[in-house]
Parts: sequence; C-alpha cells; structure tokens
Amino acid sequence: MGGGTRRAQRRIVTLAMMGILATGALVGASTAVPLFHVTRDRLETTTLASVQAQADAVDHRLRHFEDLARQLAGDDEIRRRLVSHADGGLSRSSLVAYSAPRLRDAMAQSEEIIGLVRLDSAGEALLTLGRTPPGQQQALRDDGKASSTARLVPVDEAPALEVTAPILADSGAPIGTDLLYFRLDDLTALLADDDRFGAAAHQYLVAPDGGVLLTGGEGGEPLARAPDEVEGPRVQALGEGWSGLHRTGMGSHEQVLIGVPTVTPGWGMLVKLPAGSFYAEVFRVLAWPLLVTLAMMLLGALVTARALRPLLSRIDEQARRLEESAHYDALTRLPNRYHLGQRLEAALEAAMSARSRLAVLFLDLDHFKGVNDSLGHPLGDRLLRAVGRRLSLALRGRGQLGRLGGDEFLVVIEHLSRPEAAEEVACQLIDALAEPFRVGGHEIFLGASIGISLFPEDGTTSEALIRNADTAMYRAKALKRNTWQRYTAALGEESRERFDLEVGLRRALERGELQLYFQPQAFVDGGRVFGAEALIRWVSPEGETIMPERFIPLAEESGLSHALGRWVLGEACRRARQWELRGLDLQVAVNLSGAQVVHGDVVGDVHRVLQESGLSPERLELEITEGFLISHTDEGIGVLHELRGLGVMLAVDDFGTGYSSLAYLKRLPVQRLKIDQSFVRDVPGDVDDEIILAAILSMAGRLGLEVVAEGVELPVQLDFLAGLGCERYQGFLLSRPVPADVFDRRWGGGAELCAPVPSR
Repeated sequence: MGGGTRRAQRRIVTLAMMGILATGALVGASTAVPLFHVTRDRLETTTLASVQAQADAVDHRLRHFEDLARQLAGDDEIRRRLVSHADGGLSRSSLVAYSAPRLRDAMAQSEEIIGLVRLDSAGEALLTLGRTPPGQQQALRDDGKASSTARLVPVDEAPALEVTAPILADSGAPIGTDLLYFRLDDLTALLADDDRFGAAAHQYLVAPDGGVLLTGGEGGEPLARAPDEVEGPRVQALGEGWSGLHRTGMGSHEQVLIGVPTVTPGWGMLVKLPAGSFYAEVFRVLAWPLLVTLAMMLLGALVTARALRPLLSRIDEQARRLEESAHYDALTRLPNRYHLGQRLEAALEAAMSARSRLAVLFLDLDHFKGVNDSLGHPLGDRLLRAVGRRLSLALRGRGQLGRLGGDEFLVVIEHLSRPEAAEEVACQLIDALAEPFRVGGHEIFLGASIGISLFPEDGTTSEALIRNADTAMYRAKALKRNTWQRYTAALGEESRERFDLEVGLRRALERGELQLYFQPQAFVDGGRVFGAEALIRWVSPEGETIMPERFIPLAEESGLSHALGRWVLGEACRRARQWELRGLDLQVAVNLSGAQVVHGDVVGDVHRVLQESGLSPERLELEITEGFLISHTDEGIGVLHELRGLGVMLAVDDFGTGYSSLAYLKRLPVQRLKIDQSFVRDVPGDVDDEIILAAILSMAGRLGLEVVAEGVELPVQLDFLAGLGCERYQGFLLSRPVPADVFDRRWGGGAELCAPVPSR
C-alpha cells in the first residue's frame, strides 16, 4: 500500500474521529446545559426550603420569649397598683416594694430570663432586676411606646434578647412597660448547627433596628456584629420582605446569600455560603457525565444512553436527599416543623372545603430532660428515635406524626368523625409509651403529656391550632403528667391564675400568711374535748381566706409540700405545748402527706420539732390516709415504725375508702382509726352505711384500736354512733374549724370541757 493511500486513510480516520468527537461535544453540551439548570434549580429550591424551616424554628423561640413577657406584664394585681401609682394613690416605694419580690419569683420560674426593667407610663424605670444593659430607657420613643417588640442588646458585653411588653389598664390605656432580657443559648445552638448547610456555611439571625447579625461562636456563645458590605444590601432587602437566593462576587470570592424573613416582623434568617462549595455538588455530578458522554460517543449512541441512565439516577438521588433534609427531621426521620406546617395547611384547606373536623395533638415527653442530662445526649438521641418508632406504630396510619424539636412531637388527624376519636388516639399514644425503653443497657420509663385542639372549634389557622394544643399540653403536664387535656377557652386564663397562685404560695411561706385552724375532737359520752385536728389556711394580703383544697395539690406538684408540712407540724406542736403547760389534757392531730412519708425525712422533722417545742410525744397524733397506706405499705411501714418509736400516736385517716384488704392493719403500728365522713353522712337511715359502721367498730374493738367518727353534724347521728359503742367523734355538731385564739377561749380554760356546740 502506497504512502498516499496510508495518508488518505489516516486523514479519513482523523476526520471521522474529529466528527465523532465534535458530535460527542455537541451531544454532551446539549445534555449538560439543561441538566445543569435542573440540578442547580433543585439545589437552590431545597436549600431555600431548608432555610425557611430554620427561620420557622427561630421564630418559634422568639414567640416563646414574647409569650413569657406578656404573662409577666398581664398580672392583674400589679396592673391595678400601677394604675393607682399613675393616679397618685400609691407611692413609688410602695409599688416597688410590692412588685419586686413578685417579679423576682416569676423570673425564677424560667432559666431563660436574665433581667427585667419595669417602666412607668412616662418611661421612667421603676425597678431593675437581674442583668440588664445600661441606658435601657432609650429603647422607648418620646411618646413612651417601644420602638420594637424584640431586639438584640448587649448585656455584660454579650448579646441578649430584649423583649418589650406593654402593660395596659383595663381600658386599654398604657400604664407601663416591661423590658425583659433573655439568654440566647437556644437560638445560637440552632445557628451553630453545621449539619443542615455544611461546615462552610454561616448562619445569621438578622435583628431589626439596623440589621444586627447574630450567630454562634465556636464554643456556642452568642456573637453579634454589623453586616459587612456584601451582607448589607441583602439585610436591607430582608427588612423590606425579600426572600430568595442572591449570588455576589466573582471567581473564588463568589458567595451565595439566602434570606428568609420570619413571621415576627423585622427579623430574618440569612445563610452565607461560598459559591464554590455550594455548587460543587452540581459540577461534581455533571463532570463525570460529560467525560463519559464524550468517551461513549466513540462507541456509539447506545453505550452513551446506557451510561447516562445511572448517572441521572445519582443526580435524582442527590436532589432527593436535599429535599428530604428540608422536610424531615435528621434524627428521627419524621416530618419536621416545616413539613408538618405544610401538611397542616393542606389539611385545613381540605377540611374547610369538606366541612369536616381535624385534630392537632401536641405531645411533650415527661422527664426527658432528666434522662438526657443524666445519661448523656447520644443516648437521649437514641431514645428519641425509639420514641418516634413506637409512636408511629401506635398511630397505625391514622394521623401524620412529626417532630417539632427537642422532646416535642405533633400529630395531625384528618377526617375526624367525632371529637372523642382524638382523645382515644391520645390515650393510645400514652399507653404505647408506658412500656419501658431499653436503650444502651438502661431501662428507661417515660410518660407523655398531650394537648388536643380541634378544627374549627379551637382555631381556624395552623398557628392557632398548634398554639392552643401547646397550651392544653401544659395544662395536662400541670395536672399530673402522663395524661391528655382538651383545649378550652378558659385554659389560658386558668394557666395565668395557676402561675399567680404558685408564686403567691411561695411568698406566703416567707411572709407568714399561713394560719392554723383547729377542729376539736370529743368523747361521745359526756362531750369532753380530748384533742384537736390542725388544719391549714392561707390568708392572702388582700384578706381572702384560701382553703387547702386549692393550694395543697399545687404545693405537691411544685415541691412545696415538704416545707408546708414542716410548718404545720412546728406550729401545731408549739400550740399543743402551750396547752400542756396550762395543764390541759389535749392531743393535737397533724396530717402527713404521702410525699413526706416516702420522699422526705419526716422522722427527723418530728424528732426535731418535739425537741424544740418540748411537747410530750404522746400528745402528738400523726394521720396518714388509708389510700396512701394501701398503695405504699412496703415503702412506708419502716418510716411508721420509726415514728411510733418516738412515742407519737399514729392514726389511719379516711378509713373505709381504700377498697382493699384490711390485712395491712396487722402490719402497721397504728393506734387509731378515723372513719371517713361519707359513712356517717346518711345515718341513721342508710342500711349499707349502718352495717359498715357497725363492722368497723366491731373490728377495731377486736384489734384494740381506738375509733374517731368524722363529719358528725346532727344530734341523731351522734346518738346512733353512741348506740354502736363509738367513743369519739369530730364534726360540725361540735364545732367548725376555728382559729387558735378562738379554740383557746372556748376549750382552753382548763374546765372539764364541754357539751357540743351546734353548727351555724
């Protein structure tokens, strides 16, 4: 073959190869350009949705701070006194003396509050508590109104959140302003999370009034600074309602700024990423398809098509992952707050069109914080995943479950046939969590408090339904935990009243607002008074007498029952010692709570009070309810034997209401039974009660136990008890509970005591 032919063949091959390469380049370009735009658009859309979800989480915390501020500013009594001060009827010093301890007690209920400034109607500071910035009154305009509801201010050289809450009279006129200062640890923890946007991203919370940027430092501490020249225009646009993605700079200095305003006016979320790292995934995904396309064109279009198919799948998978991170919780894989909000909005639209009901269940785990703190956050995360799986199984597709954050979950139930169906689901979720969780070699018991709100009865927007379900959840947690509660319009007001009552009860212990009343106990034969039961009353500064039924349950929930019990025990023993010194043969009976017996040092308390008062032990009777003895016999029997060893008398209160075996009486060192008044109320005449009373008296006689009949109000009841052989009684027929000085005047004279005093 001649040289010319070889050269011609080489030219043909070269031209063919160049044609194939040119065709490959054209095909690769025609494929890559639309693929690039689709991938980039997906990345930008899902990232914007993820920023929106982060903004919603931040906005939730801001609204939480504003709610706390409104609760403090809404105290009715403090508002009344502010009006009186404004009218000249109350001096500034009196107003401050009244308000300061109450506000300090209220601040102590939340670890997030670090300081408070209360201003009068003229904008002058009435009092300052905790840590506050200098010159805080400058936050007000000349007309006395706050320039912004919330803003960032420096406190001790670190940024803090200042929330302004106006204090309004009943007429709506402004009478003062509260400036509350909150720590920013929760917000900066959100902003310092690298998992959402990557380690190269910087997340900022944009504050109003000049656009201060808040972020978290390397140690999680809050940092605030002014926007730079690149961020400044976007911050200004955010204040005007802009939401979107903006690219700025060139080459290696190109950056991507993503901004979303929050629902709370003036605030926004700004995320800044290097464009290279942000779009690197797009170019990484596209580089391989282009090279493969060019190479495959040498072998034909068929191989090229087959090669593109898995690569496109990889691109779709990456987009799916990005979209999933924007809609689903990274820890539990449940829908996140953003996705739940979208789902609830869609469900509301459908419910409005179909005129049907739906329910929102707000679930908060009981005592999860203690587990997390004691066993560590990694185990806490595993526990949350296990909780999510168990709740999903319990729902069985009847509702949409999602995680709001922390230990809070939300359930949306559509097409609700009746309100009771939501309550049934709540019970099933609580039952599902009753079984212990076994995580990391630990057996963990959890409960849940659930709040329920219904559409349309309790709200017509997603925000209202979630907020009202949250309020109902806190009501369930305040009642007894591990239960559910339906939202009612009165819950908000009741929640505020309960808060005021708890603050007032703590103050009552410190300021001597508690009093002891005494109800006498007498022998049936002759009417001689042999003792008295000590009963607590709370007299508020306004002169209202608050009965124990209102504040004793609250004391048990808030941990005040031990302090109350010690106070009652000490006052009762000191009064009984006075009777003893006057030569009166009187006992005093004091009720013990179950918490004192099982969780407190009641033996040490009784021993110390007897030593301090000098009271003879046999003159003190301690009463424990039958219900507690039946349910806590094993835990309490040792304590009761120690108490009996001190020489005091032990009595079973409310006897007959326990509905259980009487075998526990043989094990307990008790000397007296107090028959519950429910068995006395309808005798004579109620055959069942008559038989029960006769049986109790006969059994007590055989066991050598004394008996006191409670609730005797009529002479005919006393005569009937005398006929059965009952020796002691207590009730309105003898006397209602009376203050100590009234008791002393009536029964403390040393006489052989008295005949019954008719109830008035």
